[in-house]
Amino acid sequence: MVMLVALPSSAARLHSSLDDRISIKNRFMDFKSFAYLVAEQQRWSLIISNDVSTPNKEVKGETIKDILDNFCRESEIGWRFVDNCLYVANERELKTFFSQLKQLEATFPDGIKGATYSGYFKNIDLSTLCLFLSSVSGTQIRVANGFDAGIMMRVIEMNWKRVLLAIVHLNRYHVYVTDYSVLISPEY
Repeated sequence: MVMLVALPSSAARLHSSLDDRISIKNRFMDFKSFAYLVAEQQRWSLIISNDVSTPNKEVKGETIKDILDNFCRESEIGWRFVDNCLYVANERELKTFFSQLKQLEATFPDGIKGATYSGYFKNIDLSTLCLFLSSVSGTQIRVANGFDAGIMMRVIEMNWKRVLLAIVHLNRYHVYVTDYSVLISPEY
């Protein structure tokens, strides 16, 4: 199921906090389901790596931060909350991604100045997402022949470069960039 939603900019800027309490009906959940639910309830963007695969765990903690930390405890998974977006991935990839983000953004084609993207997907093919991002950015973005992947994400008015870079780097895909195009291929 694909659902694209245009939101007024004020809706995307509602402030919520990692210190907020959250009401969860299910006592046990997997990390991806919890992350998507909290992002939806808090009106946050969410970019989650395909590596995040945890069994159902008891949802425990007083705040959203406590619950996220509990899910990550005793695993290699980590999270960051940056610019109203929750990023969930392998801790090593998160650390590398955020330390290199400015340099990575500078290597991508400029595309349409200020272009942003919104979309909610529990599972979308990477190739379809690339078509959407191409239409928004004015840059040719595609996946290598014979390669595709399912992506879970929820983004609200995020810069198209940030969306694409997060998906590529948090999933350890290779990216080939020219002045006007981006090609994504699997990890070698």
